[in-house]
Amino acid sequence: MVTQQQSDILWDRFVRFVHWSVAALFFTNYLLTKEGGEIHEWIGYIMVVLILLRLLWGTRVTGAARLSSFVPSVSKAREHLSTLWETGKDDHHGHNPLGAFMVWFLWGALVLCTLSGWAAHEKLFGAKKLLKEIHEFLVNLTLIAVIFHVFAVVMMSKLTGNQYLKGMLTGRRGQK
Repeated sequence: MVTQQQSDILWDRFVRFVHWSVAALFFTNYLLTKEGGEIHEWIGYIMVVLILLRLLWGTRVTGAARLSSFVPSVSKAREHLSTLWETGKDDHHGHNPLGAFMVWFLWGALVLCTLSGWAAHEKLFGAKKLLKEIHEFLVNLTLIAVIFHVFAVVMMSKLTGNQYLKGMLTGRRGQK
């Protein structure tokens, strides 16, 4: 039997663990590890494994964490922006349509970062320099997306009164 407290959970422990682990690993690799070093490589591989596990989890779990609950849609994103502009409210349980685009973009970018780093390390196609440049571009693009993501969370929290950060820390998101 599911208790009221359990049904109020927006993001389960596994989703929150993956979110914060991937964030910490990305910034560790970006700021602290030696580019191309063994630790740098393993952190990239661990990030991809965590993302793949999250994707698998998203096919099995119900609620906001289910992948089908936040499929990117341009029309839904436009509608969301219009409602947000008119009312200042975001009544989505889980990711809103703009958040859906960001989540999928970040997952894809992180996987591509790892694949391009691996390809550069393996000197695939004899194009180590090009692959390294692609890797660095993707990493910097991902960093920009992360910064935008954090900015959007802060701004949406202020605009709507929803406590998005609380949702990712405790699993529950409330109103201010």
